[in-house]
Amino acid sequence: MKYLVVVCLAVLQLSASVYYAKVEPLAMYSIKASTSGEVKSLFKEAEGKVSNGGVLIQLDDALDKKELLSSQKKLEALHKTLEMTKLNLQNSQEVTQIKQANYERIKDLKTKSRVDKDNELINLLNAQNQTISLENSVQNLIIQISDMEYKIATLEDKIEKKSVAVQKGFLIYKTYVDKGDYVNVGASLVDAYDISKGKLTIYLSKEDVALATSGVMYINDIATDYKVDKIWDVVDTQNISAYKAEILIPAPKRFSELLKIEFK
Repeated sequence: MKYLVVVCLAVLQLSASVYYAKVEPLAMYSIKASTSGEVKSLFKEAEGKVSNGGVLIQLDDALDKKELLSSQKKLEALHKTLEMTKLNLQNSQEVTQIKQANYERIKDLKTKSRVDKDNELINLLNAQNQTISLENSVQNLIIQISDMEYKIATLEDKIEKKSVAVQKGFLIYKTYVDKGDYVNVGASLVDAYDISKGKLTIYLSKEDVALATSGVMYINDIATDYKVDKIWDVVDTQNISAYKAEILIPAPKRFSELLKIEFK
């Protein structure tokens, strides 16, 4: 009987779900150039270190900043011109109203000659044309201001994208450029890792899916409170008849360690 118990325990141990996974960072980010330009500065020594959130790579933005300053001055001038044109339009509208009233007053008078009436009508039409011209100028200025505001926003965005930083707390793994290089849009600049947590990826057999979600997870033969964070509902394309699963754990002191994972 005692021998039978030992055999049963041995069978249970052999049937236990055992997997091995390497501890990886939570995510990897590959930062690419959003705009073109020459690399003016680069903190190459940051490779392998945790980012403090500062600028890592600076692309040349001198001309962009000059164009931005010029565009901001033009925008300021356009706003002043618009204010003056609106005031001019207001005066023109008042003149038009006066001309309209003068013409309405004499157009039916028999004591006024045809020449006098025509002159008043011409004065009215000239005033109306002036008003229409000023209204058109106001609309054109509004369009110019809108275009200039868009240009300024585009330049500000371009300048911002030329200062490449890695999020604070991320590991700067590799930089792909050197000072003096010219990069185009889409060029790889730096790879960085989110090391705030560790990630284990395993491929569960069909029989182990339920156990992985309801059982106790053992890591290196030690029971833990960890749970499987995500299980894919379809079998993996490379690991046939297996379901990909991810487990998140606190950030280890050192990544890439191979861990033994069991579900019981």
